[in-house]
Amino acid sequence: MKKLIFALMSLMPMFAWAQWETPDNQENTQQKTKWTKPEAEKTTTEKKEKTYEWAAYLGDVVPTDAEGNVVWERTFNNQLSAEENYNHMLEFMNNYIKGKNFNPESRVALVNKAERSIAAHIDEYITFSSTFISLDRSRLIYTLQATCDDHRVTVKAFRISYWYEENRKGGYRYHAETWITDKYAVNKKHTRLLPLSGKFRRKTVDRMEELMQQFEYEVIKQ
Repeated sequence: MKKLIFALMSLMPMFAWAQWETPDNQENTQQKTKWTKPEAEKTTTEKKEKTYEWAAYLGDVVPTDAEGNVVWERTFNNQLSAEENYNHMLEFMNNYIKGKNFNPESRVALVNKAERSIAAHIDEYITFSSTFISLDRSRLIYTLQATCDDHRVTVKAFRISYWYEENRKGGYRYHAETWITDKYAVNKKHTRLLPLSGKFRRKTVDRMEELMQQFEYEVIKQ
């Protein structure tokens, strides 16, 4: 019996050594699991959000005055006197409205020499889409005014309206205040443009910004 007990006691160091191997093996297995599992989850959960195509036309892009009228107005500076600016703007606007994009109704309508102000009636087209078999466009009608002072010119576009599908039983008439402002051209969540009035909003913003850039160049180059 004593011999048996002694034999068992002599094997205990071997059991103790074998027990050290098990935690190492488990740790290695756990490390492999922790390394591979997040990678699998990451590849299946990643998603890209799509940006709204016309997001630039949301927000404060249609300026209005205190009465709620849609008005684009900018002031540009130069080194000319008020009289020099007036003479230059009168010549420029007379030539400007003779461009191919303007309808024959466009003209310099009124001048005020005392206040050095020039008002033109503008009638032109904005085109939404154009293909070989179809043309979607609208007449854009507005008043364009240039007021000249010493070293500066103020340009204003206002009384903006539209004549859409003019050849179809007289077409449709819209005013900017009730057509391209947020209330009429943007959805209630202010996340998207409405299909019909939204395209008028986009083209009007583009055209007015282009117009202001053209006048800015003409004023400051003097």
